[in-house]
Amino acid sequence: MNEKVNIVFAIDNNYVQHLSVALVSLLDNNKDVSFRIYIISSGLSDKNIKNIHKISDRYDCEVKNITVSDDLFVTLATAHPFYPKGTYYRLLIPELINEQKVLYLDSDIVVNGSIKALYNQDIGEDYVCAIEDPGFDRHVQLKMDPRAVYFNSGMMLINLAKWKRDGIQKKVIDFIENNQEAIWFPDQCGLNAVINGRWKKVPLKYNQQSSIFSKDFEKKFNCFSSEELSQAKERPVIIHYTSGSKPWHYKNKHPYKRKYWDYLKMTPYRHAIYSDLMPLYLLKSMIPADLRKTIKGALKKS
Repeated sequence: MNEKVNIVFAIDNNYVQHLSVALVSLLDNNKDVSFRIYIISSGLSDKNIKNIHKISDRYDCEVKNITVSDDLFVTLATAHPFYPKGTYYRLLIPELINEQKVLYLDSDIVVNGSIKALYNQDIGEDYVCAIEDPGFDRHVQLKMDPRAVYFNSGMMLINLAKWKRDGIQKKVIDFIENNQEAIWFPDQCGLNAVINGRWKKVPLKYNQQSSIFSKDFEKKFNCFSSEELSQAKERPVIIHYTSGSKPWHYKNKHPYKRKYWDYLKMTPYRHAIYSDLMPLYLLKSMIPADLRKTIKGALKKS
């Protein structure tokens, strides 16, 4: 693989520690690959940019920081206040990046092996290569074909040339704006509604989701074979911490939690502690919810 492999992350300053883990795990497990890393954000601090380069400079890796305005997604973010504006940044990929294809990765991941076979997938005329998100049954609400399969957007090998040619970006943003009551996971629901099943499945090991470790998963869902599940559990290539509980939370029980902390030691954030044990977090947790709401309201008026 002589050409650059194009990877895209979309984050804000609060997620740089986790991006650093994703980045160093990707680079360290793919030392024979030349990377071009695009990082889309609303503007990273000089310190965070410097820390990212401390990692990338150790490998065959070019980093391109792309700054966008949060104002672009004020309307969407207001409709879904539980999701940060950064959730929508990946929708700007066709406008910001001029490549034939890119591998988009969420930042709450650890890369545990080679991504060459994934990146070299023949996308053909499909929009993305991805993994099914099990348990979806909201085809009617999202105006999808009842036979269409819903994918997880945390790992997407994107046919960027086709996205641009077919105007996917505008169609997805328009769908989210015009169907806000149907949207549960903003960009993911919008992408699935527009792509509507026109995507290619790749093995689960390329986006190991936390839900596969839940009790009776195989009894509840039949979207993955026993062999595919076993491979994803035992030899995952990309570990995606998809639940609300993350490995940087003290009580997290993910079987691959240790991987996150092992790679964190290879970053400038090696001295970080569990986020929910930090003094400010503990102080906030001691303030009643009603009082926190009152304080926030007062601060906004001041």
